[in-house]
Amino acid sequence: MSDSKQVKSNRWSSKLVQAVGTGSSIGLQVMNYLEHQLIESRNRSQVVREWQSYTSLGKKSNDLTAARVDGSTLTEDERLFCQQMYYIMVVLLVAWSYLARGKAISADDLELESLINGRAFQPLGITNLRLEGCPPDCSLGIKGMPQPLAGLLESIRGLDFGREGDLFRPLYENLIPAKTRHAMGEHYTPDWLVRHMLDQVGFYGEKDETIIDPSCGSGVFLVEAISRKRSDQDYIDCWNTVAGIDINPLAVLAAKVNYLIASGYEAGRQAQAEIPVYQYDVILSDDEGLWAEPKTPLWSTNFDYVVGNPPWINWESLSPEYRMATLDSWKKYGLFSHSGMDVILGKGKKDLSTLMTLVSAHRFLKPRGRMAFLITQGVFKSGGAAEGFREFTLPGGQYIKVLMVEDLYRIRPFAGASNRTAILYLEKGQPTVYPVPYRLWTSMPGGGGEVNSKNEILELMAEPVNPAEMGSPWITYSEDCRSGLRKILGASDYKARKGANTGGANGILWVDVIDRPGRGMVRVRNLNESSRKKIESIEAVIEENLVYPLLKGHDVARWQVRPSAHIILTQDPLTRRGISLIVMARNYPRTLAYLQQFETELSNRAAYRRYFKTSDPFYTMFDVGEYTLAPFKAVWHRFGDRMKAAVVEGLEKPVIPQETLTMVACKSREEAWYLAGILNSLPVEYAISSYSMVGGKSFAGPNLLNFIRIPWYTGSHAQEMVVRAGQRVSQGEDPEILTKAVATLYDISDAELQGMQKGWEELGLKP
Repeated sequence: MSDSKQVKSNRWSSKLVQAVGTGSSIGLQVMNYLEHQLIESRNRSQVVREWQSYTSLGKKSNDLTAARVDGSTLTEDERLFCQQMYYIMVVLLVAWSYLARGKAISADDLELESLINGRAFQPLGITNLRLEGCPPDCSLGIKGMPQPLAGLLESIRGLDFGREGDLFRPLYENLIPAKTRHAMGEHYTPDWLVRHMLDQVGFYGEKDETIIDPSCGSGVFLVEAISRKRSDQDYIDCWNTVAGIDINPLAVLAAKVNYLIASGYEAGRQAQAEIPVYQYDVILSDDEGLWAEPKTPLWSTNFDYVVGNPPWINWESLSPEYRMATLDSWKKYGLFSHSGMDVILGKGKKDLSTLMTLVSAHRFLKPRGRMAFLITQGVFKSGGAAEGFREFTLPGGQYIKVLMVEDLYRIRPFAGASNRTAILYLEKGQPTVYPVPYRLWTSMPGGGGEVNSKNEILELMAEPVNPAEMGSPWITYSEDCRSGLRKILGASDYKARKGANTGGANGILWVDVIDRPGRGMVRVRNLNESSRKKIESIEAVIEENLVYPLLKGHDVARWQVRPSAHIILTQDPLTRRGISLIVMARNYPRTLAYLQQFETELSNRAAYRRYFKTSDPFYTMFDVGEYTLAPFKAVWHRFGDRMKAAVVEGLEKPVIPQETLTMVACKSREEAWYLAGILNSLPVEYAISSYSMVGGKSFAGPNLLNFIRIPWYTGSHAQEMVVRAGQRVSQGEDPEILTKAVATLYDISDAELQGMQKGWEELGLKP
């Protein structure tokens, strides 16, 4: 789409917002009218509950409801219902006004109900323009087209209709607050990104080429596809080759009207027409054919191109009912390995976008057809279900080939969202050949939204970090870095662990030591502000034996640690359960008395109830073993964008890292410095940054040592060089001495090291 066309579209959309948005007089009148109708409704709560079920799309409730103060006050859910109904009315009235333009058609007999169920559009030649499956009470008993709805229609009929872009996006953003839209996972794809994706996948609007968006939202990809086809084609040709699907009924309605107007459809050109946009759950209906409505003879169920922005919804955010309903599909596509209660409880980090990608490629894409999907960048770097996704195979052993990935994480193209965005380009029917092109965007496109040579894009390569496991996380690198990285990558001799996890009891088990009133006793005060839930602040004198120095996340910096609190370690490191009640009562009665004051809170922890029996001590913790009590440890942050490793010494009493830290138990001080030195060095940190989710919660978790090859510490000359270099750098000397020591350890040549240093600088990192 040219910039001039985009400006025209924006002007029309802006006029629509000005005419009927929240700041317009008619908008205020209609909203007040709808709110009054809802308040006066006898089944007010039922209307909103049915509407929420209708629009939930299998997601958990977003808990937007606020308590109603009195009968005349709307809850947030009720207000959202009125806002969405107003949006629907505007979309339907725009459609009717567009189709009726230039025709001697009176609005006197127009009714809200006939708009919602589509009867009003049938005389105008459109058979499927309606709100599919709408609850019967959503129209609030409104009959005919009363004021101020008639005034809303007149405001819309006075507008000239645009043809390019999503005509309704600005209105929706005007009506629905950003906080609410983001809570519902609603993010519109920017127009410039749509154009870029279609360019990259090779769709330019050739007459016979077919394209489908199986998660079309309000139709921004469809409108751009139609725009590319309409330069020399009739609207009928567009309707035969461009199709859309979405599960959201509001989005489908808007997409149909956007499609209708973008294609230049004229009422009367043919007796009956069906807009090729359908409400349909692609995942649930994977094996049931394409359309919820009967197919026309013109349609093929396989397409040359599949494009779109599928829903990004974590498995945990799906309703239990939808999890169970889609479970077979997760298994069918190799994305699910859990069983039993884990299915219901939502265990595992899976994203619906991965399933949607594989289902869409399997169901809709022709052999040698191409696909461009927006997807979370984490699927290329994380473990779990993403490992099955990275096999890039479909049921029956059919391949899909990765053509390219574009990583947009740094530029955050979705306004107000922190999503880790990437674009995946696929071709059906061939295996992926590694390495694949991986483009890392470092700045947004220019003012016109066009991607050109001035954009800062790093041209990288990507391949599985473990060549023997095609599903392993990807490593992304500059071409000059591959040989050096391969000398570092591999399984470590060491095993890393998470720090101690209270399972949601930080505000109870984390304490400050106030004083020592007697031998073997300490007076403590719990850090109640460390809890997400309200916890009472209590002082108590307890036995000192179970109280250890605590390393919280912010207590660890590069090379440095400083414990800022203490933890009551209630776990038996051998049994991996809480210390038995008998032992606790006999040896630590004061500690038990303190814990019993919080027995309700400790027993109700979600993690405790999920993984332990009621017979297990109510103060049971997680991720505590003999390694936790090692006097020497190497520790580092699991989260973040830089490696921050340090040495922990606890000669008098072991220092306990919390679960946001990763740790390795060491036999000596030198071994801990050896590990910290390797991890903080430029070559190894570059390797970590090349395959991990920089800035994410799994940046440097315990699985890091599955891919970074660190041999056992034996005190060899090369290892001692790393120990001494790390100690010197921690005192402020040039990091280059550590870089060279680690390069020597891994036998990295000068040329390979230079390539890695260049790659490091390209990523914008500092030693």
